[in-house]
Amino acid sequence: MADYSTEGELTESVRVLRDEVLDTVEHGDRDPPGAEVFDALLRALSIGGESVPGLDLALHDAVSRRLAWGDTEEALLADAELVFDRLMIAVERAFRDPADQMVVVEAATLVAVTVARVVSLAAVARASRDRAARVREELAQRQLHDVLGKQKQVISRLETSSDSGDFSDLSDDQG
Repeated sequence: MADYSTEGELTESVRVLRDEVLDTVEHGDRDPPGAEVFDALLRALSIGGESVPGLDLALHDAVSRRLAWGDTEEALLADAELVFDRLMIAVERAFRDPADQMVVVEAATLVAVTVARVVSLAAVARASRDRAARVREELAQRQLHDVLGKQKQVISRLETSSDSGDFSDLSDDQG
């Protein structure tokens, strides 16, 4: 291919590689895994390699959506890695100019790092929620154990009192 004078031309040339990179034939009309990574790459190329909060926000939304639908952090990172690997092969084949290749590689690296950062933040947040839930469960179990211990003591006193027929020591427990 030729030298690309604008980011728009380069972005369109990379957009043509979408089906090859995402292997859309296998997935039919649903979005293939890693589509959010490829879309983020196109956004990164269209802004000229500058780091923009919009890239993070859109990628964060896409990653959060996949996590909410039950995908694991490992699956998201594996999809991002697969897209990156397939993109590197396609870019090497499609672009002859090393400068064009470097622009795409730089943007793809920015996207891959952003995916890893967003996934790691989501994993830390999930771990925090899991730990808080575990601590709440432990506290509830401890409280239940204490209540059951007290009930066991009351039942033992009731059984002892009913055997002896003396209920005078039970008046201390009521109140």
